[in-house]
Amino acid sequence: MSDNKRKKLSAEELYAFSDEMGMMISSGVSSIQGITMMLDESEGGEEKELLTEMEKVVSETGSLSRAIQESGVFPDYFVEMATMGELTGKMDSVLTNLARHYAREMAISNAIKSAVTYPLMMVAMMLVIIIVLVTEIMPVFDRVFKQLGGTMDGLSKGFLAVGVFMKAHGLILLLILLAIVIYLIFMNRSKWGKEHRNKLLYSSKRFKSIHSKIATSRFASAMAMTLSSGMDVMQSLDVSSKIIDAPDFAGKVEKCKDSFAETMDIGRAFSASGIFGGLYGRMAILGAKTGNMETVLEKVAETYQEEADDEINDLIAIVEPTLVIILSVIVGIILLSVMLPLLNIMSGMI
Repeated sequence: MSDNKRKKLSAEELYAFSDEMGMMISSGVSSIQGITMMLDESEGGEEKELLTEMEKVVSETGSLSRAIQESGVFPDYFVEMATMGELTGKMDSVLTNLARHYAREMAISNAIKSAVTYPLMMVAMMLVIIIVLVTEIMPVFDRVFKQLGGTMDGLSKGFLAVGVFMKAHGLILLLILLAIVIYLIFMNRSKWGKEHRNKLLYSSKRFKSIHSKIATSRFASAMAMTLSSGMDVMQSLDVSSKIIDAPDFAGKVEKCKDSFAETMDIGRAFSASGIFGGLYGRMAILGAKTGNMETVLEKVAETYQEEADDEINDLIAIVEPTLVIILSVIVGIILLSVMLPLLNIMSGMI
């Protein structure tokens, strides 16, 4: 039934589906009625096509999880969660937990985008200003020098040569820039690219710390979601490990499984595996003893996300003024390289 070429749903789309269906099922609306209501409100296109296919499956089988699976656009762990929710009669709770999870995913994603977008805009603006200076402004100064009977030398001559070269080979430079952009896009989307990117970022302690906190927040959120949805500990660990896109975290999860198999104490397993350390490790142990593990995990996820956001904001606070200073210095050097000699020539003419 599903179209293999149809792309997976984004976090925003998964959140919207989980939130709407969870709310309707919690209100006593059946799965088929919920899908029909969403279909009536759809704007057409791929969304309507998807919901139409899902409505057909639900009407034929009476199973929402079957429709989710056969659509081919939901992640594997989403399918597992929906199946578990249907088996345990907690579909409304499962969908609500999934909506909460994706809300946190969107918050993390937005924080990362804000940390990357502004510095990239600053770098782009810096490059544009420098290119305009060396390709358009410097030749003007060169003509002024010649009219006054002087010539450019030193730095000003070097900047002029750079501008002339860039104008003469503009197409080649544009193709190189395009190749770099394509490489960065590939690096951000492919599995090899992500691994290579993370390896480069991990050379920085600050980036490593941010990445670790984000991964831990996602894991804690996933564990809270799966445990509260009726999965046992081992199932929760398996599903949660699929959600976390952090290869270095996989070893900790395996260690946690081994520790839990020996002690049957998930709190101590979290602490022993190094997933949660210090205060959070003790909170997990206490949560396991009191039966409030899901609540503790939600709190841990929120805390790690807040800490990651704080580190990202601190990084932005450092990067922004640094880029402004670099831009100012470069522009200042270019302008001074021509203004000072020009002033000397003019003063000699007086």
